[in-house]
Amino acid sequence: MDFRSLTVKECFDNPKAVAIIKELAPSLMKYPIKLFSKKSCGEIFDLVVSKKILPEDVAKQIETSINAILK
Repeated sequence: MDFRSLTVKECFDNPKAVAIIKELAPSLMKYPIKLFSKKSCGEIFDLVVSKKILPEDVAKQIETSINAILK
């Protein structure tokens, strides 16, 4: 399983993944992302990058970091 196919619920159930998001993009934590629990993280991150909520380089860094802890 990789970050892009991981559901938001699975991501938020992993404390290491939440710590990475809080460290690299604390602004994301103020949005009700948990409401999208059945969507994949790939879909959500594409959305927040397209809406300019999160820069693409930070999104890629988060994806790389979470993929590293999932292996």
